[in-house]
Amino acid sequence: MAEAGAQQKKKRSWIWTVLFIILNVGILLWTGLSELKRKNSGAADLQDVEIQWIFFVLAALCFITTLVAESGKFYSLIKQLTNKKDWSTSLKVTIYGHYYDNITPSGAGGQPFQILYLKRRGMTDGAALAIPVYAFLLQQISFVVVAVLFFAFFGHLFQVSALKVTAYIGLVFFSLVPFFIILSAAFPKAVGKMIMALIRGLAAIRIIKNPEALGEKVLRQLQEYSQAINYINRHRSLTLEMFLLSILYHLGRASMPFFILQAFGGHVNWLVVTVATLYIYAAITIVPTPGGAGAAEASFYLVFADLPDSGLVFWAMLVWRFFGDYIYILGGIILTATEYTQEKLKARRQAKGK
Repeated sequence: MAEAGAQQKKKRSWIWTVLFIILNVGILLWTGLSELKRKNSGAADLQDVEIQWIFFVLAALCFITTLVAESGKFYSLIKQLTNKKDWSTSLKVTIYGHYYDNITPSGAGGQPFQILYLKRRGMTDGAALAIPVYAFLLQQISFVVVAVLFFAFFGHLFQVSALKVTAYIGLVFFSLVPFFIILSAAFPKAVGKMIMALIRGLAAIRIIKNPEALGEKVLRQLQEYSQAINYINRHRSLTLEMFLLSILYHLGRASMPFFILQAFGGHVNWLVVTVATLYIYAAITIVPTPGGAGAAEASFYLVFADLPDSGLVFWAMLVWRFFGDYIYILGGIILTATEYTQEKLKARRQAKGK
């Protein structure tokens, strides 16, 4: 039974991988053909554009900023909970988190693997759970804060109405996770009863099956999240530090398309592009594909292809996706292969020593 379950799980994983590849190829073909049809600019015009390499450097610096900011959160948490200064583990946890987010449906695989990886590094169950959960919570809250502020003060700069509505819906869903985690930490019994009532109601109208098992699973996860919050919440200065690093992460990520568009011959406004990028990120949060694949590319192209003097949007989209997501997939593959090889070599040396 166990082997059959494992084979079924592996089969589903392969199906998702194939669908992920097909979806990405389809979207890239569509955007490439659309770009070729644009007047005065297109995928075929790349050789006619003078690439501004300095803006590629600035885009790369934006990526490095996001990587350091996110790794810095894990570094601070690991230092606080274990008294160890470990940049190597902090960096690997960051890369693995993005890697598994980008290859699992709805981006749900990153955090569980981070918890597992920290346990493998010798951390206690409490620390291994608290570190990714608290980093995730601050990441979610900070995005909501940044998005709400930009939408409130500069939302008029974004004119794609359909995506605007989707972004607002996405932002509401994005807010629900940290809201329920914080609420469950403050009022665990009340939230538990409310969730069970909701699950039983959905079961009554046959939307979900086995409500008791599902309710038990959800309540157990919320209890773990609550414990993680209470575990770290005593350190207010650490929370502020992580919140500011999360803000820096989101601003660096949202600024990246500006420099990439400039590199490909665009003449765009930083504020307009940053607001548009935040709308794109908010909108694709409700898309269940790994890393928002398909929706991210299509949204980027539809939004920026309509901007005057936006340059070669198709090529800019490819570079944006590389810096934002594909580089983590590449990094995750390299890390997995490297650590697997190191473990095998270590096992062989130990076997020879015996």
